[in-house]
Amino acid sequence: MTEKEMAIMKKVVGGLQQKGAASKSRLDAASEHAYEVNRKLLFTLLEDNQDTEYGRKYHFADIKDIDTYRRLVPLTAYDDYESYIDRMTEDGERNLLTVYPIVYYASTSGTSGSPKKIPVTDRGMEVFQSYSLANAFAIEKEFYENTKGHDAPSGKCFILASLKQEPLKDGVNFGSISSAAFNGPNLDLLPYFATTPKEVLLSTENTDLKYLHTRYALAEKNIAYWIGAYIPAFVDIMNYIREHYKELISDIREGRLDETVQMPDDLRKTLMERLTPDPERADELEAAFSSGMDSGIMKRIWPNLSHICAIWAGNFSSYARKLQQYSGRAIPYYTMSYASSESVFGVARHPFDQAYVLTPDSGFFEFIPQDGVNAEGDSDNPKTVLMEELEQGKEYELVITNQSGFYRYRMGDVIKVIGFYGEIPQVIFKYRKKNIVSIAGEKFTEDHLLSAIQEFERITDINIIDFCMYPDRESDPGRYVILMEPETVVPKSRYEECQKVLAKELARASTSYAHYVDGGNMGEPKLIFLQSQTFQLQRELKMYKTKILYGNGRKIRDACDYDEE
Repeated sequence: MTEKEMAIMKKVVGGLQQKGAASKSRLDAASEHAYEVNRKLLFTLLEDNQDTEYGRKYHFADIKDIDTYRRLVPLTAYDDYESYIDRMTEDGERNLLTVYPIVYYASTSGTSGSPKKIPVTDRGMEVFQSYSLANAFAIEKEFYENTKGHDAPSGKCFILASLKQEPLKDGVNFGSISSAAFNGPNLDLLPYFATTPKEVLLSTENTDLKYLHTRYALAEKNIAYWIGAYIPAFVDIMNYIREHYKELISDIREGRLDETVQMPDDLRKTLMERLTPDPERADELEAAFSSGMDSGIMKRIWPNLSHICAIWAGNFSSYARKLQQYSGRAIPYYTMSYASSESVFGVARHPFDQAYVLTPDSGFFEFIPQDGVNAEGDSDNPKTVLMEELEQGKEYELVITNQSGFYRYRMGDVIKVIGFYGEIPQVIFKYRKKNIVSIAGEKFTEDHLLSAIQEFERITDINIIDFCMYPDRESDPGRYVILMEPETVVPKSRYEECQKVLAKELARASTSYAHYVDGGNMGEPKLIFLQSQTFQLQRELKMYKTKILYGNGRKIRDACDYDEE
């Protein structure tokens, strides 16, 4: 890295830290009067948008209190906005849902297979940028100053993401919300900030991104940050390095790209023109790997690595433990923000926190209590409670009025309140309501499955790389089939023991499930061990859609060799 590149990189990081510090200060201040901040935001949104088509339909101008808001404006889902969004993207109509300028459309999965287009206004974009990437840099700076007495080591970022975007008919870009932070002029900063070339991050054609991300990351010694959406992808990267580091080092030494790796010819030509042999870095890497792939390997490869930023809390916590097998425990892990394409809902206040502090200035929150709610959901218009009415230890479905034109929008997320940060509730994500499995009337969630798997690992001393579950309704009676990919091969002599442990832990995790099994309405679960790298292949191909918890187990079952004995 040249002195000029270093100077620009430090300027970019400094700007992010400053922006994040401002959002962190707002959150700390809001903790003293969170309810007031949240209400004030709602009435600002209603006043500003009262003359939109949606605002006139639901009489925003007549709403003077929250009870009236809940009475006049119905709870909504994406289908309630789809026709408006079609008119906005296809015909360029404005002032339908919001008066604020739409600067981006975020992609998220639709029930019919076509992606949803979630509008993001300039105000909504500011929420994302300040409470996600920028906030992460500010939290990291605060952590190092408080624990080490100095700022974090500086260096480039390994950004594990695809930033591809495409303009819609109205000229506004459409892509993942994670790429929105680099929308517009920020793209010009990528070469000074990210290890992976901009052309790769923006590639829209069939490209082996894993090879290219890894090839460029290994070639850059001065990496300080790993940044991505979800931590399983980081585990995949380190597993890939473990399997292919010799070939990657050879490519770095020779200044080449593997000829067998898939990418468009023009992209290969562009990248090859800038590559040069780097025997010095290759020697450093060979020395780093000579000690093996132990918990210090990441610091040997990247001595300045100071922070890993990705969602690892809740259902992803097992992946953090797996990544620590490479990173060790000294590097802080920050789970960033609890967010979706619709909005940011909360942030982790410190590294290693697994709970999120709700952000009262990002959107107006309502909550549907889950006491007594059955697996099929509740009524179309259940009663909601407000932030100040939340009780520690209870679960709620999240409802958001965001700053981009969605009102009383049911996210389908169920959260649990575990404490308070001043007046602000601290929550953990529990499960998606649509990811509840039911065969005989029981309610089995992602959280139940994760709890059972964690206990299974502890009791059997078998490390599980990944897992999924699907309901087998063809058996009589119906049963759950659980597919696990163990870190090492499990001897057949242990299959019966493992089956019994799993059955016991599933029953412990969900009493309603145990009730139906004990009553004979459901059969005992079936455990299948999968071959090594099954789930890695599944993620890479991106061929399977959600019909079960954590992937499509039925299709994995049909596609892979496994031993059912």
